[in-house]
Amino acid sequence: MMTHADEGWPGRSWYEAKSNDRWSGSGRLAGDHAHDVVIVGGGLAGISTAVGLVERGIKSICMLENELPGAGASGRNGGFVFAGYSLANDALIKQVGSAEATALHGWTRDAVGLVRNRIDRFGLACDVNDAGVVLADWFGDDERLARFADRMRQQLAFGLEFLSREQLARHVNSPRYGAGLFEPASFHFNPLAHILGLADWLREKGVAVHERSPVRRVERCGDGWVVHVDGGRVRAAEVVLTTGGYDRTLRPAVQRALQPIATYIAVTEPLGSRLSDLLPRPVAVYDTRFAFDYFRPLPDTRLLWGGRISIADRRPAAIRKLLAGDLQRVFPELSGVAFAQAWGGWMSYARHEMPLLGRCRDGLWYGLAFGGHGMATTTLAGEVLAEAILGQTDRISRFQRWQPRWAGGLIGRGVAQSRYWWLQTLDRCRDWRGCP
Repeated sequence: MMTHADEGWPGRSWYEAKSNDRWSGSGRLAGDHAHDVVIVGGGLAGISTAVGLVERGIKSICMLENELPGAGASGRNGGFVFAGYSLANDALIKQVGSAEATALHGWTRDAVGLVRNRIDRFGLACDVNDAGVVLADWFGDDERLARFADRMRQQLAFGLEFLSREQLARHVNSPRYGAGLFEPASFHFNPLAHILGLADWLREKGVAVHERSPVRRVERCGDGWVVHVDGGRVRAAEVVLTTGGYDRTLRPAVQRALQPIATYIAVTEPLGSRLSDLLPRPVAVYDTRFAFDYFRPLPDTRLLWGGRISIADRRPAAIRKLLAGDLQRVFPELSGVAFAQAWGGWMSYARHEMPLLGRCRDGLWYGLAFGGHGMATTTLAGEVLAEAILGQTDRISRFQRWQPRWAGGLIGRGVAQSRYWWLQTLDRCRDWRGCP
């Protein structure tokens, strides 16, 4: 067993430890096979696409995953399920107008409901907590937060419940926060258990889910495709690329648009009754800074704590130290509380902060760049791709304004880190009340 000092990036997540390596899939792909659709990547985007296809009557599907389902960002994140894109709501409205933004944002709200509906219909055991998600104001500007809620209601038809300071304290008890906003219908859960449950459901429906089957190349062959792995290949009419930030080599023209950005999470030791003192309602919480903290209670009275954005692949020991200071700023009472586990992961972003959804000129489908508000938006992407593969292209066409644009490679990553530091500085400036 590894000690904390032995752990390397990205670290073993609490979700992995809790799953107890329960996945037993279809095994490595070997030999020649033929399917209607091949999906490259077994994260939530690929799995949601497969679920969407199965629910529309297509069952001849092969999924090829480099590791295990959910091994990437989809199974290593904070577990928040709420509406929106990584692109800020106000920026979305500015780019496309209020009417179009209302439609696009509304699809993510529908996707929150779809995730919850599938959990119930498929009987997925993923520690769902329906207490909801709260945005807590870091800067003490209650009026600004109230104006934001009014603007979202008027321009996006997005109803957020304003919480006064006294009301927020009945959800999250920290002197650090002012007012807050509560998002109805939002929830939080174990994302890895959710993905593994969906993958099990797919296998029950006859979908081949092959783990540890890294794809080496994808070739056009007549009217279809041949997908090659070590020791096997699959012929298919359609191929969907959903590899996220963990591969940028299979289709460089699209994948070079991805910016892999690290984020960090840690889980405390059990807190017992102290947890309910700090979170009188078991909500998931994030704050109004650009470089925000996010946290939520776990079923065994642990607190999951996440934050930071970086291009660095820190070791878990360094993550523990970094996040301990962030935790103590919000909950001084937890000074000295140990993090039992810590880990990181690569999120994939595009420069425009919207998902990449579309089809290459040669017919290859792709769904990438779901960093940020990932779980609902990624589920939405699976629905949009499934519709498009079956000829219903209205929704996917609405994402065509956000094309894959080169992210700048190593230089682009440096620029992204510099931008993060600059925005973090602006957060501190506002916090010191030196800037408006």
